[in-house]
Amino acid sequence: MTEFNERFRLVATDFLRTAVVLDDRAYGSSEATGGALRPPPTRRSYRSDRVELTADGPSHDLDSAKLVEGFARHGILCGVLDCVPGTEEPGKLVEHADIVVLDWQMWGDGGEFALERIRRLAVDQYRLRIVAVYTGEPDLETIRSRISRSEVTDGQRWEDLPSGMLQCNSCYVALYCKEGTNPRPSLAGRVVHEGDLAEKLVADFVEIAAGLVPAVALTALTSVRDNAYRLLNSFANRLDPAFLCHRACLPTPDDAEAFVARKVAGEIEEIIGDAVAARQPAGLGAISAWLATREMSGEARNELRRLLAPGSDRAAQLLSPELHGNKPKKPHRWFTGKLAGEAAGDVDHEFAWLASHRIVVGDEPRRLHLGTVVGREYRGTQEFYVCIRPRCDSVRLTGHTPFLFLKLTEGKGVATLVLRSSTGFVLKTVSSMPFVREFASCGGNGVVISRTFGPKGHCFVDSAGAEFEWLGELREEFAQRIVQRYGSHLGRVAAEDTEWLRMTERDR
Repeated sequence: MTEFNERFRLVATDFLRTAVVLDDRAYGSSEATGGALRPPPTRRSYRSDRVELTADGPSHDLDSAKLVEGFARHGILCGVLDCVPGTEEPGKLVEHADIVVLDWQMWGDGGEFALERIRRLAVDQYRLRIVAVYTGEPDLETIRSRISRSEVTDGQRWEDLPSGMLQCNSCYVALYCKEGTNPRPSLAGRVVHEGDLAEKLVADFVEIAAGLVPAVALTALTSVRDNAYRLLNSFANRLDPAFLCHRACLPTPDDAEAFVARKVAGEIEEIIGDAVAARQPAGLGAISAWLATREMSGEARNELRRLLAPGSDRAAQLLSPELHGNKPKKPHRWFTGKLAGEAAGDVDHEFAWLASHRIVVGDEPRRLHLGTVVGREYRGTQEFYVCIRPRCDSVRLTGHTPFLFLKLTEGKGVATLVLRSSTGFVLKTVSSMPFVREFASCGGNGVVISRTFGPKGHCFVDSAGAEFEWLGELREEFAQRIVQRYGSHLGRVAAEDTEWLRMTERDR
């Protein structure tokens, strides 16, 4: 494991907290009986010795004690469930676990139970999850083939990764054999003792997620989880009367909840900032370790460290011709390209999009208000707009209401946005060209909501029947900046200078 991966492993083990194991031989059961999921028996059949081969082949029993101890060494709480056929599985527990471990052969079903659970977990495209198939079956190739050939939903398929894992959406499946199994020699490294399985799965997580930006994200998430009770203590039920007073005094009482949510978000931001500043998951030490993983000469790597060090003037002149050839006219374009290769453009666009847009997931209808970005097909071309109607004026609507948009164009300007459409990322400029369309509120909510179309898309339909595809939501400060610039444009004073003075100003 590289120095950078070791750094990331420390961050990852702070973040990973729960694992759940489903096995029909979790406590040495020799036969399945009816009933519910069984708790551990009073006299547990934990085995502390190594697995022994029997006349019928390797034992499928699970040494639950060693497995739990292995996860505990990494600070991960592990629950082991002894499954019984025909009973209801605790789905919420499995869905909420960071790591899921499944036995392949459950009651001799040939992997049907495991395949169905894997499919359910893979449907969620937003949650990063490690699923381990931990089996006494030696034929891992057949198991891998069955998983890779199985369909998740909507034609989605599994991808074979160089690490040996399978991936679909954000679900990663790793295959390991219980000790005592005898797979083909090329897969001997896949035989793992129960006490070592946690170490393997943490290493798999590092293989998947290791990076500077993920290290910051995981540190942030861990800090919020660690300080959850601090937040609850500050926002306690003793404040309920004051909250109700605040609500009663507001001209729009429903804004009271959003007020509290903003205050909680502010506290979370402070917690995250303190944690990241203290741990520096993407600081110079981590950056230096990250650069060591890139294929380049030692001289080039040292010069990149120099460029990234505090006090650097970030000038391309610091760098040798080996790095950039001729002096680049636009160092910001050269730099990402040097580290990301052909994907540099997409990486810069995605990072800029992430900075300006809120991440909205789920199938719930979208609302039309300040910061909503939409697109439409018009006369054979794709047009983009951003809504600038204030949020407070986008609720409690009756009848048909005009919504004001600004058109996003190809030209250059001071307000530039990166949009993500079905064809990829596009760079647009916010123009001062207003665009007004009327929309009717939906149902009794008094808001304009989208209707779904296709497997993932949402669209708004105006009063004339035109469809506007929902493309995203700007963060509040970006949307407000657009409104402020538009207001400044409307407030310009039209003073007419002499032509001589105007041309003189251009010369200076």
